[in-house]
Amino acid sequence: MKKSYILLIVMMAFLWANLAWADSFSSLNKKGNKAYQEAKELLQKGKKNEALEAYERALKYYRDAEIEKPESPRLSYNIGNVNYQQEKYEDALEKYYRALSVDEPENQAATYYNMGNALYRSGKYAEAIQAYQKCLDINPNDEDAKYNLEFVRKKMKEMLDREAQRQQNQQEQQQEQQKDQKSQEQEQSQQQEQKQQQQAQSQEEQEKQQQKQEQVQTKEGMTKEDAERILNALKDDEREIQKKRKRVPQTSGRKGGKDW
Repeated sequence: MKKSYILLIVMMAFLWANLAWADSFSSLNKKGNKAYQEAKELLQKGKKNEALEAYERALKYYRDAEIEKPESPRLSYNIGNVNYQQEKYEDALEKYYRALSVDEPENQAATYYNMGNALYRSGKYAEAIQAYQKCLDINPNDEDAKYNLEFVRKKMKEMLDREAQRQQNQQEQQQEQQKDQKSQEQEQSQQQEQKQQQQAQSQEEQEKQQQKQEQVQTKEGMTKEDAERILNALKDDEREIQKKRKRVPQTSGRKGGKDW
């Protein structure tokens, strides 16, 4: 009887601890949900700073609850929502991925929808489109998902068009730069050729002028030398003539010579 009584007390204590643990988790999660809703209402009223404080309170309640149930998909989803509102999109995506382990299709669809929003905010348009499509695969009647899907598709098309236009403009700019560079090179080449031609002509003219000067100088110099040679030759000829005259014997008639 005594042993049965002790066993009953142990079992009751165990059940009480489990109930207290469950109540603690549920209570923290509910407090987090309440603070989250308050933050959304404050944000709608334009009270951003107060809303951020309410989001922080909600996050604290969720994290305290997460200590007791770290694998809870519901908590991961709730924490992901707070991270999204705080613009911590990568943190939100990490929690949403963990929340996909939930069994309820409706909650899976909601998780994919929120993932699409976070991916869009992160600039990952293609992945956001996939997330919205998965949401619609589960819940084809989700009008918000349909709207967001078409919206992101349009944004992605605009982005791709801008990128294509940017690349085309860049290519045209490069071609224009190459054309200008080629034109400049041709112009520089022509200028260089003209400069070389001018230098060659100038050098040729200088050489011609120098040759003319040399010819004039040579002509003048030859005339003077020729004159000196002629004078010297005349002098020499005159001396030679005088010598020859001295060598010729002089004859004179004799009186009483024999008649021939």
